[in-house]
Amino acid sequence: MIKIAIIDDEVNVRELIKKMLSLISSTYVVVGEAASITSAKTMLTNCKPDLVFLDIKLEDGSSFNLLEQIPQIDFKLVFITAFNEFAIRAFKYNALDYILKPIAPDELKNTLERVESMVYVEKETKALLKNLRDNRASSVQKIALKTAKKMHLLEVDNILYCQSDGSYTKIVTESETILVSKNLKHYQELLPEDIFIRTHQSFLVNKRHILSLENDTIRLKNNDIVAISARRKAEIKAILLNE
Repeated sequence: MIKIAIIDDEVNVRELIKKMLSLISSTYVVVGEAASITSAKTMLTNCKPDLVFLDIKLEDGSSFNLLEQIPQIDFKLVFITAFNEFAIRAFKYNALDYILKPIAPDELKNTLERVESMVYVEKETKALLKNLRDNRASSVQKIALKTAKKMHLLEVDNILYCQSDGSYTKIVTESETILVSKNLKHYQELLPEDIFIRTHQSFLVNKRHILSLENDTIRLKNNDIVAISARRKAEIKAILLNE
């Protein structure tokens, strides 16, 4: 059985999640509920859930205040949010799962499938939460990349380019190359468009690391060469000249 706790200040949301869970699988059991930071701390200590659904705003403060007061995060975490697009983007940067309100049954089911495959340990979870808090407080500075064996937290500025590899993407820095199971379009939508430019169907480049424009290619500071599509050459040249 997978023990689940629901922390949300709306009783109708808690009831809806419980009903959906019962319909999805009998392996899920809700062991605790809470609407506030105060009640959630006691509940988490007593119930010891495997998975927590956590609303961003609680009766007596932010869910981040709650997480800061928990000495050991030994459960998997899914945020429940009605936040706008900008805030949701911050969650994507951190590879933390979230569900949008109003909650749809299919989305809940898909989220449960993803969460069950997570292998985050406490140290990684706390690092992701700190990065999420920092990213929401200012412009995004770090991105979390999940591979089969490791969670990477990268400074966005340190990414030289992203290269398409089928349904995967290679994220290249000066010190390492990370293969992640998201396509290039995902990272084009995620990374800041004022910094990263699509030079080719297979490449997304950090223009801050461009060393020179050479015919139909770009040379980066690490001397890697990336392609430029013919139809984008004039546009990219104009972008670089205006920097």
